[in-house]
Amino acid sequence: MKKWLIESEDSLSKAMEALKIGEIPKENLYKLAPLFYSEKQKSNNGSLLQEMCDVNDKQIEQDCSFDPDSIKRYKFNYVASYLYCYVVAGKMDDSKYDNIMDYVNSNMDLFSD
Repeated sequence: MKKWLIESEDSLSKAMEALKIGEIPKENLYKLAPLFYSEKQKSNNGSLLQEMCDVNDKQIEQDCSFDPDSIKRYKFNYVASYLYCYVVAGKMDDSKYDNIMDYVNSNMDLFSD
């Protein structure tokens, strides 16, 4: 699990750097997740990248339909989207994703600015 925590921290750090230089609004930080996933995995599969983007957009849209303020939890949304790319890519199932998210969420501060 520590491996996933370190990878999540590293990926979030890169995303936060992009946020600092003004490349993207913080509410859309999750949209970088598939790009950083693809970079990490050295993948250039355009259709898989698009699928990851679509799945993450749909998840955020669904979350916001239940709680419009959930878009403000941009760090959590980013990490959840990043790790879910592994599910979309077939490298883990939903159960493993849930376990990893529980661990990462309890070991990272994803709800502060």
